[in-house]
Amino acid sequence: GSLLASPGAWAGESAGAAAGVAAEQVATLEPAFQPPEQTRPADAWLEPAPLEQVHSTTALLEPASPESAQSEPALGIDLAQVKDLASVVDEARKKAQVEYLSEKLGQPRQTLHQYVELAWKEASRREGLAPELLIAIMQKESVFRPKVQNRYGAQGLMQVVRRWHSDKLHKSESLFDPAVNVRVGTDILEEYLESYDGNLWKALAKYSGNSSGYAKTVINESRKLERVADTAAAQVANAPGFFEEASTEKAG
Repeated sequence: GSLLASPGAWAGESAGAAAGVAAEQVATLEPAFQPPEQTRPADAWLEPAPLEQVHSTTALLEPASPESAQSEPALGIDLAQVKDLASVVDEARKKAQVEYLSEKLGQPRQTLHQYVELAWKEASRREGLAPELLIAIMQKESVFRPKVQNRYGAQGLMQVVRRWHSDKLHKSESLFDPAVNVRVGTDILEEYLESYDGNLWKALAKYSGNSSGYAKTVINESRKLERVADTAAAQVANAPGFFEEASTEKAG
């Protein structure tokens, strides 16, 4: 897991001077010419092929029927089972994050579960954004209080100021609605990322109004959430009988 495609890829963290890349040397080898073992007479090329051979060749060129294609999955992979397994692992990730946040903040798991689900759902609609980043912003901005408002007019989970971002909202929508707030907050973050060429540190700084230490706090917390999720995922995937149980559940 990562904040974006990779934590450091968008975060703009200094990695020092780039190492030199060794030049590749590609040798082009020409195959030696070998005459065919048998040379077919010129007249043979003009002879029509037997009818049986034509039919067998045609059969090779004809596409498989939809029924046969569906009955034989590529490489023997059961795609439905793979999706089921991924779903099980993702649920373990989310559950671990909820438990971590509940223990850290002393808030009910049921409430936190709603907001973690919102972050995962919204991140799945975006390219390169990790849910952990959205969860960390919610935690920093509102400590998961959907009805909070500050003196500048910032509202809800991700503390969005309506008058600055009215173009991202319908008139009937409320920023105190968690789903609306997370959607608009994510829109804003993506807009800032684009304006700073993907630099997460600068985008977060702008999101916070250049609040000191904000970007570092959010990024560190999102990485912590990723580690929590990765640990839970590994435990589930390595559990004895995990694949057998998933297959049994699917068959049932």
